[in-house]
Amino acid sequence: MNFKPIDEMSLRQLFSTEFGKELLGMSYIGPVLDQNGKIDPSPDCLVLDMRKSPYQVKRCEFKFSPRSKEDFSHNGKFDVGIMWSIQSPLTKEQLQKELLEQNGCYELIVLDEISKFHKLPEYDLTNIKRNFHIETMRERILTIKLGLPSVWVIYIGSKIYPKRFDSEKMYELLTKKFPSVSTIQSKGTGNLIGSFVQTTPPLIKRMFGKSYEWNNDFDPLTSSSYISELITVNFRGDLPTEDEIKFVVDSGN
Repeated sequence: MNFKPIDEMSLRQLFSTEFGKELLGMSYIGPVLDQNGKIDPSPDCLVLDMRKSPYQVKRCEFKFSPRSKEDFSHNGKFDVGIMWSIQSPLTKEQLQKELLEQNGCYELIVLDEISKFHKLPEYDLTNIKRNFHIETMRERILTIKLGLPSVWVIYIGSKIYPKRFDSEKMYELLTKKFPSVSTIQSKGTGNLIGSFVQTTPPLIKRMFGKSYEWNNDFDPLTSSSYISELITVNFRGDLPTEDEIKFVVDSGN
């Protein structure tokens, strides 16, 4: 489970996760070495930029939330600066210009400007406790072998809670979005929802008839954030649009 960072150390940790690697197209290599092969204490590290071929090794400096170019005055030369946010009234454009002159830095990456990072849960006691439930949820999800369509079911369920979804509309949406669903036998199609009703504890609860609801024993906000990460990073898929989500909402509740 990933959280919004609260300091430079947690910012570096977030960057080093698979989540960070996939979204940014960069990975940590190690400390900077000087011409004699000894560790140079500044800037922070070398990263591999994999956004385009050929890959490039770049010198990188992390700052949690800089206030001015002076925060970088002792960091030497580096290529890319990675930060969570920039403190007002300083702007990204102003800092970029000043760091180019001062440190030779030609790129700033502000993670809080990127939607998937911005939507991460806050790092607090409540969410840390919920993380144990999230790990249980993750185990339940990974035991279901029906792929991305089934993960859409629980993402939508958690996203719309406390509203419920109509199972027939859900099947209709999944069939249109994923042609493979139409080739699943009727029993298998039922498992797209039923499998999550039968887990212990269940992720989805059947309320009545065609109406199903997310099990709020698992916090819906934290869960939807985590499941969205599974969809975009693990499955390399797209999240359902607002219209697709609205389509499956049970009109009777």
